[in-house]
Amino acid sequence: MATLPVSATALGETEREAPRKQLEHIVVTATRTDIEKKNAPTGYSEVSRSDIDRKMASTLAEMVQDVPGVALDNEMDGRSQIRIRGFTPSQTLILINGRRINNTDVLQGHSDFRMTQIPTAAIERVEVVRGPTSSLYGADALGGVVNAILRPPSDTWAGRVQARTGIVDNDDNAQENGLSLYSAGPVTSTIGALLSVDVIDRDGTLNPDEPGVDEIEGRDSLNGLGSLFYRPSESHEFELFFMGSDDQRRARQGASATRAVDIFRYSSGVRYDYSGSQWTSRFDVYRSRSETESLHLGREEQHTDDIVDLSSSWQWSANHVLTLGADYREEHFWRRTHGTLENDDTVEHSGALIQHRSNLLDDRLIVTLGTRFDDHTNYTGEISPRAGVVFALSDNTRLKADYGQGFSAPDLRRSDADYDFTFTTIPLRILGNADLEPERSESFSVALEHETDQVQTSITLFRNDITDLIDLRCIEHCPPGDPPPGENEVRIYTNVDSAITQGVELAYSQQLTPVASVHANYTYLDTENEQTGEALEKRPRERMNLSLILSPWHQGELNLRSEYTGPQLRGDEWTQDYTLFHLGVTQRLGTQWQLRGGVNNLTDQRLADIDDNYTNEIRGRYYYLAVDWEF
Repeated sequence: MATLPVSATALGETEREAPRKQLEHIVVTATRTDIEKKNAPTGYSEVSRSDIDRKMASTLAEMVQDVPGVALDNEMDGRSQIRIRGFTPSQTLILINGRRINNTDVLQGHSDFRMTQIPTAAIERVEVVRGPTSSLYGADALGGVVNAILRPPSDTWAGRVQARTGIVDNDDNAQENGLSLYSAGPVTSTIGALLSVDVIDRDGTLNPDEPGVDEIEGRDSLNGLGSLFYRPSESHEFELFFMGSDDQRRARQGASATRAVDIFRYSSGVRYDYSGSQWTSRFDVYRSRSETESLHLGREEQHTDDIVDLSSSWQWSANHVLTLGADYREEHFWRRTHGTLENDDTVEHSGALIQHRSNLLDDRLIVTLGTRFDDHTNYTGEISPRAGVVFALSDNTRLKADYGQGFSAPDLRRSDADYDFTFTTIPLRILGNADLEPERSESFSVALEHETDQVQTSITLFRNDITDLIDLRCIEHCPPGDPPPGENEVRIYTNVDSAITQGVELAYSQQLTPVASVHANYTYLDTENEQTGEALEKRPRERMNLSLILSPWHQGELNLRSEYTGPQLRGDEWTQDYTLFHLGVTQRLGTQWQLRGGVNNLTDQRLADIDDNYTNEIRGRYYYLAVDWEF
């Protein structure tokens, strides 16, 4: 079965037999075709398996939070979302093995449910593309794409088991326990299998300023993934997959009240890959569904995407690759509160793309041109072009430039004229708007990258001009001041005429000695609502990440990480900046066992103590211990 694992769950990555492909690091998300990492467009980053382990990350947001251009968006009950280059979380497309996870971030407000359904033990790496990629993926990719790539089966059975436990350093001593399992390998000479399971049991963390109230919700979750692969020959592969997540969230709100949410998500379908000498093709048919029950509100919601996706690449000469694609998606959303149906809508999305990549001047110049046409039930067709250039100034230095356009259709909640929601915890009422227009963007970026065996550096400049950005506008009882007793501040979704997000991303990594390396990145972000002249809310002006990795003893590793978050506008006020520190230790015990331990938020920072304008919280000082067994 030595041939089975080469492309199993290759996520659109159809690796051919050429020696160059076996030697180079191949990536797929940035172009939907296999390309060497050094030749990927601007704004490409990668999070490796070892990076995930060092952070003990259990959600997708935690995995990518220290990528340049990415900022965490702290939500209610300690949930975390991500913003890429100032775009909202819902404008980032989340993929698993190249397949989209249905976008519930706006339909279910203040949620992180897309970030938490992936069995982490199965992830091999995470690819991040910053900037509009609607030319490849259509709607929801206005800000970028995050693609979690799973570990394919090999020609022998292999796997990993991790048990972990941790405790928050506070009066409540909230605990978190977890168990992860991954195993994959051959069943017969042509059939392979993959199984991964994650279990998390986390206590809620009480707010020290409000007795009986959780500032970080409790969580009990079970995530599972299973795939069967059938490869009758070198050129053909089939996959049958199912991924499910049962997630229960509980946040105490006092002696007799609890905010309780149950989430069940699943993705299921089939994939077919063909890999020939000149042609590669991929065909996916699958469903992605989220079912949410907010027990404290008596509310049920269901969001479903049924998707057919086909793409094919033709290497019509040694230096030219043509990619064609088409997809269809039916999206359905309904909401019921106390048995009364409030929303029940279905829309259809369809699209077609064409992309051409040319390697010129003895592979020193790579030119990529592409465009995509998208149609939507409620909106006229959209065209999203993209152009990119990579020029090798030397063997180790590359100049890159990209231009792209993107769009995102209003979701089924915000564009519903009947949507009317009043919060139970704050005096705020939100209204939908049937007159919303799709959000559109025009993006420019240029980068200079230098990479050797010891040093990797880059500087990237970017600008996004956004039109019809959807935002909330106050129409009654607006700040300053609180609404009258018994009344609510009323906001409605509306389009902002134009907005800008622009900035610079710096990255630097160096192997200082055989036992020490340093990794750093810095992002400066400038945003403006051109209608008001003010900055956009909840976008940190600066972000900086620094990590030092040491191997001071035999088979041991010590890592110290810091993350700086600069001021951001919240309401009418700019918040104070803050810095978090994290410490981790890993000790390998022989060839199969590893022991991990560490402290996150080493200085026990709490956002409420830093600035009153922070309305949501992060977890305090957290001690953890884990043991890994690899086989």
